[in-house]
Amino acid sequence: MADCIDTIVIENMDFCADQENPAGVSPVEIFAAKVQDFDSIIAPLALNVATTLEEAGSIAGPHTFPADKGFFKITILPETGVVETANQGEKGSKTNSNSFGGTLPGTGAKVSGFIRKYQNVPMIFLVTQINGEVKQIGSKISPAYLSEASGNSGIKPGDVQGTPVKFTDVQAYPAPTYTGVITEFTPPV
Repeated sequence: MADCIDTIVIENMDFCADQENPAGVSPVEIFAAKVQDFDSIIAPLALNVATTLEEAGSIAGPHTFPADKGFFKITILPETGVVETANQGEKGSKTNSNSFGGTLPGTGAKVSGFIRKYQNVPMIFLVTQINGEVKQIGSKISPAYLSEASGNSGIKPGDVQGTPVKFTDVQAYPAPTYTGVITEFTPPV
């Protein structure tokens, strides 16, 4: 029989009714980078190394970049962003599909260029939720890829004019919380 070691202590999963638990994603605090642009990409601790549930579900970071690289920001339309995790597979072989989706404003040339440039590129996203947690989509060994993009000009006044996009990864774990420093690139002058 395998010599399995459980390093994670037993913890209660308590929740206080008076705790704030707001839903949603910040429309202005979304960061993306191509996997090839990193110097190092930190992963969550292995299950046989983590000693708490919080350690098993987070990345302390920081991810590092060369001097001329870093995360770039993406802005989406308010109340269109979502981070989703879906557990999938058969017993003994479970994985998680993690995704970030949101609506880019408009359908213009810049949005089309973004989709064209990044539609086949391995990416990592850091998505700030309204509750302040930053979720990571993508990793070094299983990056996030563009899985959906469908622009719409709207039909009548009041319709949303934008391009919903979704980036998806497949991991052994649900989308982890990233607690490290977020290094943004410095645009050339």
